[in-house]
Amino acid sequence: MIARDWLAVGDEHELYISQYGNLDGIPLLYLHGGPGAGCSFDELALFDLSVYHVIMMDQRGAGRSRPRGGLAHNSVNHLLTDIEQVREWLGIAKWALAGGSFGATLALLYAGLYPNRVSKQVLWGAFIPSEESIQWLYGQQGAARLFPSEHLAFSVAAAPSNQLDGLFSCYREGFDNTSASIRQHFVRCWLNWELALAYPGCLQVGENVIFSQALASIELYYVTHNYFGAFEQLSATVMDIQAETLIIQGELDRVCPSGFVHGFLQNKVNHQIKVMEVNGGYHALADVKMANAIVNAIREMALKINKGIRLR
Repeated sequence: MIARDWLAVGDEHELYISQYGNLDGIPLLYLHGGPGAGCSFDELALFDLSVYHVIMMDQRGAGRSRPRGGLAHNSVNHLLTDIEQVREWLGIAKWALAGGSFGATLALLYAGLYPNRVSKQVLWGAFIPSEESIQWLYGQQGAARLFPSEHLAFSVAAAPSNQLDGLFSCYREGFDNTSASIRQHFVRCWLNWELALAYPGCLQVGENVIFSQALASIELYYVTHNYFGAFEQLSATVMDIQAETLIIQGELDRVCPSGFVHGFLQNKVNHQIKVMEVNGGYHALADVKMANAIVNAIREMALKINKGIRLR
């Protein structure tokens, strides 16, 4: 580890920032998913630390950032402003980006808003924050049809509501319940549904209750606020991305199906953005096919940055 710090970014939020690798290497910001997941030390395995200077930032309320699970002054625009504040604090003129799921969403937004600050980026399992995606993830006619028993366990927790507004309201009440056992029950139901889609057949949520509750709560907060207009913002800025961008999608990704990414980009021609599909790939980094494809792409990105040639 090079350093770890808590950076005050306003609104009583402090971001946990850890740095690894080669201080003189290629600066790279890793953006975790969720929203609310926080960074994991295991994710460093994606990077050659002799080549990269990796900056891991736990987003507002996530991971070790403070206050943990904080929802006040927590929105997509806050997160994007935080990223730029971190870059300025570190004195980095231009950096590469890497991230998956909602982290990929943030990377695309940031690269569109600050096109001169991003050199290249490798993203995976990109989440398109549209109403269609929300219905796919939580409604009755999307992923629920592929995983009926898992979705039943997810939705029964919020019975008798069949509408998303009602389902989300029930989960919020569960997350905020004064009983710790009830809070934990709702958190497990929420995250077990997510895991069922991310990597079918994987183990259920463990007992890291504090981080799990923050993740579930922040995810719910963002989805009930329609990701704070991120879809409209992404639609308006994706054409402004100048950094060569590789998006890696798993063929069997049930959290962020590749069709949503292709559909979103269909009428937004930006030759800097390429999409690669991994045959048999899922959403989770635990999937070896996806992990290998990401590691190879990040390694190739370093070669291209150092040689000053384009990503294919």
